[in-house]
Amino acid sequence: MPAAPADLFQAIKGEPHAALAVSGGSDSMAMLRLAQAWSGTAFTVLTVDHGLRATSADEALKVAACCRAIGLSHVTLRWHGLHPITGIQAKARQARYDLMGQWCRDNGATVLLTAHTMDDQAETVLMRMARTSSIDSLAGILRESQWKGLRVFRPLLGERRQALRDYLTALGQPWIDDPSNDDERFERVRIRKAMAGVNAAGIPPERLADLAAEFQALVSWQDEQAAAFIGNSVWSRAEGYAQIRSYGRSELSRPVWLRVLRKVVQHVGVGSDPERAEIERMADAIATRGVRRTLGGTIFWNRGREILVCREPARVPALPVTVPDSGSVRWDDRFLIGAPPGSVVQGARHVPGIMHDRGGPKIVLESQPVVRLPDAGWVWPGYDPAITPFLDFRPRYDL
Repeated sequence: MPAAPADLFQAIKGEPHAALAVSGGSDSMAMLRLAQAWSGTAFTVLTVDHGLRATSADEALKVAACCRAIGLSHVTLRWHGLHPITGIQAKARQARYDLMGQWCRDNGATVLLTAHTMDDQAETVLMRMARTSSIDSLAGILRESQWKGLRVFRPLLGERRQALRDYLTALGQPWIDDPSNDDERFERVRIRKAMAGVNAAGIPPERLADLAAEFQALVSWQDEQAAAFIGNSVWSRAEGYAQIRSYGRSELSRPVWLRVLRKVVQHVGVGSDPERAEIERMADAIATRGVRRTLGGTIFWNRGREILVCREPARVPALPVTVPDSGSVRWDDRFLIGAPPGSVVQGARHVPGIMHDRGGPKIVLESQPVVRLPDAGWVWPGYDPAITPFLDFRPRYDL
């Protein structure tokens, strides 16, 4: 039997509204029934109908019917548009998280729960051992993480899949078996089938999960070192850019320095999360004074005593945005701008002549918004509160 709900969900106690990612498989259905017995949080169940199988719509309906029977709110999210031909599982996963994450942001859910198990953890570690020796990869699945600024929590990471199925069987709760779980075109399916041999060789899932925990501890230590450097040597500016002081950077180990760069990219570049190899190449390039490099929607510029990091101007929205009746609008997913309804917001690089009105690095100014007030000209928000609209830098990721 799995752990008691009070233990599984203790980490989200006090969260007013959480979402459960439930596909209808045994793991997520077990999480659903366990959550039903937890009174510390209001849950909404989310099922993504990806449309990759003819039965996906019926599966979503079955989850919805179960939720109605036990008194939980349910929402089906549909993945519209063209579906990929290659890399199906990875792209479907990203689409699921994007859909659920957007729903959570739109509906006030502060945390998304997924039903990854100890078996998933063991499979993940084994897959990554075949590809890399990176401690971040070998740390496997984290109990808590973020998806574009949304908290993601995995309450079943210490539970075995068979124990969850036994629990459902005892409740008389059916689940859906996904036929893709037997499709050996997918790497995880091949690894899952190989786990029997690994287990027989004396390496049970618990051992691989313990290995992941050891690497997670090392990852946490490096994160702490990066956070300490950021606290002392990185400044986030209200205009939407950051400055990294060069002094003390040489004392950081390379893995910690790469962590710093990743955090700054996420903070300035609208939540982008570049691959480690991309960060490594950029780190090598900007070691030279005067060099500029782009990464994840940002520009890094080594100016000697500091590295300036700003939004890449070419990536800001080109089309003008009209301020609605509410009097505020989120622009480029990083600024909240307040202005009279009917005002127009646009990137400064797309407004001829506006650049001559301000001082400062051109690449910073080009990435900022300007506002055309009704019956008036273009103004820079945030610089003079007495005569211009307000500008509030609200990135998805804090430093």
